[in-house]
Amino acid sequence: MSTYDLDSDALTGQQQQQKSAVQIKLLKAPIYRAKHKDLWQWLERDQMSIRAYFQQLGLTLLIDDNEGYAYLKQQDFDEQDDIELPRLITRRSMTFHQTLLLVLLRKRLAEHDSEESESRLIVERSDVYQWLQSFYPEVSNEVKQRKEFDSLIKKVMEMGFLSALKNHPDSFEVQRILKAVISAEQIVELIDMLASQNKDKE
Repeated sequence: MSTYDLDSDALTGQQQQQKSAVQIKLLKAPIYRAKHKDLWQWLERDQMSIRAYFQQLGLTLLIDDNEGYAYLKQQDFDEQDDIELPRLITRRSMTFHQTLLLVLLRKRLAEHDSEESESRLIVERSDVYQWLQSFYPEVSNEVKQRKEFDSLIKKVMEMGFLSALKNHPDSFEVQRILKAVISAEQIVELIDMLASQNKDKE
């Protein structure tokens, strides 16, 4: 029997190492086909057993072949169950402005997909400044405001929705997993809601 038979329990040491690498990476962050080519190949090969492994931990493996990403989602069990499982996937509590930037990036991604054939969306720091400024009150100290914007961009990068291009610190790739967080149908509704909340704060 081939050592690549997924129904066999006898994995080679190298196969087990590759499978473990995929599982560990998924527990830490999404896997992208373009960025993690080896991991993606191993994920496709061992998808059924990896999915079964995470199922035992109360996690669902979600793979979007069209967009080229895979990630884990915590399963929602019946609240009436006596056993409460600890969360392996941390829920993010986002601020108003973090949510705002994600929605604005998602809006730009939708526009990009309808206008361009290139899958990658690259945005400039100056563009992000401009998008955010319309939701912020006018200030006399633009340097201070831009530092606030930079802090916001950094936070969204830490969340995994933006990544800086190598040797281009003011250029960012929008990670397409953002589409799994905000659907195209939600964009207008969320922008209107955020604009209304922002107006109430003024």
